[in-house]
Amino acid sequence: MRDWLYTLKTTDTTTDGQLSTPANMLKRAETAPRGIWWLAAKRHMVPGDRIWFYFTAPYAVIAATAEVEDEPYEAQGDADYPWRFPAVLDLAATRALNGNPVPLAALSNQHPQGVVGVRAADLKTLLRHAGM
Repeated sequence: MRDWLYTLKTTDTTTDGQLSTPANMLKRAETAPRGIWWLAAKRHMVPGDRIWFYFTAPYAVIAATAEVEDEPYEAQGDADYPWRFPAVLDLAATRALNGNPVPLAALSNQHPQGVVGVRAADLKTLLRHAGM
C-alpha cells in the first residue's frame, strides 16, 4: 500500500460542481463518497492505496482522505488530465481531518504539486490527525 498527496486548487477545482473546499469534501464523503479522480500523468496506484487531499490557499491543509478502488485508466479526449482512477472517501478519517486538519507547515514537503507520494516523515502526522 502506498500513500499519495493529491493537490486540489481550491479556487478552481470542482467536486460535483462545487469548489473543492474541506467542508464540501466532507459533505461529499457523507453523501456520495465514491468518485472518479483525475490525473495529469499516470501514477502507479493500486487498490488499497490512500489519497490525502491537500487543499491549496486559502486553506493550505490536508483535510480529507480516500482509498483507491482500482488502478488508473486512460480517458480519451482530455489532453490536460488523460488519466482517471476511482476512489472512495473515508468518512470517519475525513471528519477527523476536517476537525483537525494537517497544516502544510507541519509536513516536510512544503511545496506539493500535482499528485506525489507521501514522504515517510509525514505519514505519522497524517495518520494521527485522521484518527487512524
